[in-house]
Amino acid sequence: MKRPIIYFFLSIYLLSFTEAKQLLKFPNLVEHYISHTITNKNTTLISFVKMHYVDKHVVDSDYRQDMKLPFKTHEANTFVVNPLTIPENFGFAVNIPKLFKEKTLIFSYSPNYASNPLASIFRPPILV
Repeated sequence: MKRPIIYFFLSIYLLSFTEAKQLLKFPNLVEHYISHTITNKNTTLISFVKMHYVDKHVVDSDYRQDMKLPFKTHEANTFVVNPLTIPENFGFAVNIPKLFKEKTLIFSYSPNYASNPLASIFRPPILV
């Protein structure tokens, strides 16, 4: 009982969301090929496929039948809606806020400055 259910859901998925449903149009391909061989005896399968799928398609008397062939038209069954629209003139600019601001120095260091209490303690020995 599991297998028929699995096949059922798999076939629904393949026929709904993929291009596998184009294979259901295969009888149209056979019928159209037979009609071409009746009108022109020199038509081969390769020339038929080349005429309908490779060459540039010409709108002629059997255009409606040509569009019923498999993989001639593609159906869009999934639509993606993007709520963000990109303007025509798209400019890219990066505005990064500064995390660290430069601080102005209040105190300055001078190598010539020495305080008197420290100067008397930390100095080289004096020879008398």
